[in-house]
Order: sequence, then C-alpha cells, then structure tokens
Amino acid sequence: KIMRFPDLMDSSDSTRLNERMVVTVDGQLFFSVLSALPYLINFPYECVEQTFNRFFSTAVVQSIFDRFPSVANMAKEMSTRKTHVEGFVIDDPNRRMTLEESPWLQQAQGGAQQEKDLANVLDARVVKDEKDKSLEKLAKMQLPSGGFPWFQGGPADKYMTLYLLMGMGKAFEFKIEIPKDMIIKAWRYTHDWLEEEFRYAMSVDCCWEYITMANFTVSLYPDDSWSDGLFTQAFREELLAFSFRHWQDHAPLLKGYLALTLKRMDREADAKLVWDSVMDSAQSNDELGTYWAKEDRSWLWYQDTIETHAFSIRTLLELNPSDSKLEGLVQWLFLNKKLNQWKSTKATAEAIYALAFYLEKTAALGTEERIQVDVGTQQLEYILDPNKYTGRNNQVVLAGTELDPEKNSQITVTKTTPGFAFASAVWHFSTEQLPTTEQGDFFFVRRKYYKRENTGKEWILKPLADGETIAVGDQLEIHISLKAKHEAEYVHLRDPRAAGFEPENVQSGYRWDGGISWYEEIRDSGTNFFFSKLPVGEYNFKYRLRANMAGAFRIGPATVQSMYAPEFNAYSAGDRLVIQ
Repeated sequence: KIMRFPDLMDSSDSTRLNERMVVTVDGQLFFSVLSALPYLINFPYECVEQTFNRFFSTAVVQSIFDRFPSVANMAKEMSTRKTHVEGFVIDDPNRRMTLEESPWLQQAQGGAQQEKDLANVLDARVVKDEKDKSLEKLAKMQLPSGGFPWFQGGPADKYMTLYLLMGMGKAFEFKIEIPKDMIIKAWRYTHDWLEEEFRYAMSVDCCWEYITMANFTVSLYPDDSWSDGLFTQAFREELLAFSFRHWQDHAPLLKGYLALTLKRMDREADAKLVWDSVMDSAQSNDELGTYWAKEDRSWLWYQDTIETHAFSIRTLLELNPSDSKLEGLVQWLFLNKKLNQWKSTKATAEAIYALAFYLEKTAALGTEERIQVDVGTQQLEYILDPNKYTGRNNQVVLAGTELDPEKNSQITVTKTTPGFAFASAVWHFSTEQLPTTEQGDFFFVRRKYYKRENTGKEWILKPLADGETIAVGDQLEIHISLKAKHEAEYVHLRDPRAAGFEPENVQSGYRWDGGISWYEEIRDSGTNFFFSKLPVGEYNFKYRLRANMAGAFRIGPATVQSMYAPEFNAYSAGDRLVIQ
C-alpha cells in the first residue's frame, strides 16, 4: 500500500509548521475476534439465544486454543482487560480531542461494568469453564417437549429452538462435542411444528423463511441419527423445492442458507445461480472491501447486516473459495470492527464463527507476520510474534523536525506474509493559510455560508463567497454536509466559529433529523456534533449565527474524526468573512 501526501511537498506556504507524521500498522487481526468476547460472555441477560452464543463462541475459541497454542498464549497476554467493552486508545497520537471533552467518557473507559463483575474470558481455563457452564444452563432450559423457550420458564419457542440447532450444527466444523440427546429431543419438537408450517406455507404459497433455515440446519449434521431419522430425503427434497421456487424473494442471508443446502443436496448449478445473485449485487473497492447496501428492515432476524455479511464469508468459502471477492468480504468486516463495537450477541457470535473459520482455512492462525514500513530513508520491519499480542503500538511517529518534504511525502507499507493488516498514515501540521479544498478518505465534510435575508414575503438564503463583506446584525446560516463511506460509531464533528459571531441558539442538547441523532454542543469557540452512530450516507446540518463585531475574520476548517479509530478523519476548506 502506497500512501502519498502531495501537499507536503508544496513549499510555497512559509507559515506551515509540520508537527508530526504518524504511521500505524495494525496486524494480528484475530484480536478483533477475541476482543468481542468479554462483551458477549458478560452480557447481562440469560435468554436461550445469549446463553447459547456464550457456549458457541467460547467453544469455538477453546477449539482454536487447543489446536493453536500460540493463539492461546497471545490471548493470555490480552486477558488483563478489566472493562466490559474495548476502551478507546487514549494516548493515540492521532487523537485531536481529549475524551473528557466528549459525552463518551464512560464508553472511553470501557463501559460502566465494574472489574469485579467480569469473567477473565481470554484465559484458556476460563473459556472452558464458561463453555461448560453455558451448556449446563442450556440443558436446564430445555422443556419436556424438546423445545427451548426464549427465557427459562416460558413456553417453547420455535425460532429459538431452530437457532440453537443451527448453532450446534456449526459446532461440528470446529470438532466441538455437543450432547446428542439434547439435539435429538430438539429435532423432534422442531419436526412437529415444521411439518405443520410447511403444509400451511404450501397452501398459501408464502412464509419460506423457517423452511429454508430448517433444511439448511439439517445439512449441518453428519447423519440423520442426530435428527432421529425424522427428516427423510423425500421430505427434505419437498422443502428444498418449495424454497427454491421462491429463491428470488429470499433475503441474502436466507439465500446463503439455500445455496449451501442446494450444494449439499447435489444441486450445484442451482446453488451457483442463487449465490451468484447475491455476489452480483455486491460493491467492491480497495478502501472498503466487498459489501452490500444496508438491508431494509435490518432488525428482522434474517436481515441483520453484520450477521448476513459474516455468513457470506462462510458461504463463499464453501461454494467458491477462489473468488477474489472473499478477501474483500473479510476486509469489510474487520474494518467494521475497527470503527464500531458489535453490540448484538447474535451478530457477534456469527462474526466470531465466520472469521475464525476463514482464518483457519487460510492458515492465518498462529503464524508469524512480517510488515515492512518505508518512510523516506527509514525502513522498519515489524515482526509480529504469534505468541504475543503487540496491540496498537506498532507506530512510527516522526517529529516535525524530522520530516523531510521530499523524502517523507510517500509512505509504503508491505506485508511480506499472508493475511490482512491495516495501515494508515496521518500528517499533522498547522498553518496560517486556510485550506482551499476539502480533504478526506472515509469521511468527507463540506461547509457553506449563507446570508439570510427577508424580502418582505419570505426568507431567502444568499450564498456567501470567500472574503465577502457583511454588516453587523446580519444573520448567517451555516450548512455542513457530512459523508460517511462506512458505518461508524462515536464520531466527532467540530465547526469552529470566528470571534465576530454569536450563535442564535446557545442551548446544547440532543437533536434528531434525517434518520439519525446527535448531541450538539455550543461552545464559545465553535459548535461540536457528537454521533454515537453514523450510518453510511450523506447528512446535512445547519445552524445560525449573528454578526456582532466588525473585523476581518478567518475561519478554520470544520473537522471530523472517529474516536475509536482516530486515523479516520477529514476537514473542510477554510473561509474568510469581513464584518463592517
């Protein structure tokens, strides 16, 4: 990867002071999987889905620990985390705002949960203990009918039972031992309601979601003894024919289930037809990897964005592992983890399963990684030992006095071993000259000033040019356009304000508009926007100022930065206004 800074080579700005260059290399990406475990294991509720996901995720990780001792050693190095979720890296040299200035201080410290309440789940012994305890709880939750309730004491729930059966079937891929008697009882319950549901669906020609999921789940088990012989070949072919008749109406996650079922039932051409329709709608680029537009109604169980994306990795590994888009799918999911916390236990478990499966199949677990960084005349090599996690400390920080515009305007990062790594370069500088254009990569921010005038019949907005003169008392409306290429959490947008203006609204608080919410903070020096969640898309914000003091004012650029990954940032052009 080559990263260039053409502006660094421009020597025409005599006021520019180079502060530093920060090059960050982030390898050992299995950490992204392991870092989600404390949240998932310590989730405060005890429903069947969350209890099962504790069992499944810890069982997958234990299986990897057993087969890859170096991964277990690395996890032991990481097992000292004392917080519910990952904390912000407070001392990251790319960070522009102290966390105490943001509304997210508690999140920055890793959440509100106290150390005494946390299981040390990255310790191999604790992983095994958590797995065994979760399995014991599941056994107690199973009802005499064989079904599982949502919460213990409730009635049998067909989806929860089928979801548990599917997860237990996936456990075979990691050679995890599961209780056969529990599975047989659950399949008896499932077969009874599924047969009734299938006949109803056939009569009204709808409602194929559970049918597709159930047939796929049967395909996960090694033989029909696990389902007590209830699912005959003829019955499964009936189910498959009904699902395939409606394949075009399936959501992408269900198409993945259907495609794998078709392949496992010797209908490879049909499997390819179904799955190609999913991959044909994917978008790919070097920065984001391979991804899809966000699903409508993503709150439905079969349309969750993270779960769908993670299972797509698993599907492609079986149907077409040589597809060039496979690495792009993995890249997007790892990037999503860098910019977000995974908050759904269901999606977290699916991501752990898919990424662990991928890393094992591509021999990227427990291996040494080598990454070379060329910055000017310096050439550094990071050797990442599989037994030890190095964290996010693989950084080259060049002080401003060390920066040579000719030599340091291009940074090359080379990974000489297989697998993924993320690399970023951030140039910090100050100048008395205002930027004339917007700059950004994953984020993009643009600012426009308008004079607000009353014609006697209506209010109109008149665009202001750079350096334009306005009068004391004039009202301005500022429009800020913010684009996000990738969904991100905990994003800070700051718009500085010139000393000759006062805000019309001085009350800070939460705002809602355009499908998102944010905390808007009014300060003497400018306006801050804090987004706990920023979906992909373009968003427009506006607020008003009043010119109250004569003078010529320069207004610094609006800036945006991810608090979790401060290397993702952008800034707008600067502006000049004259008040008379």
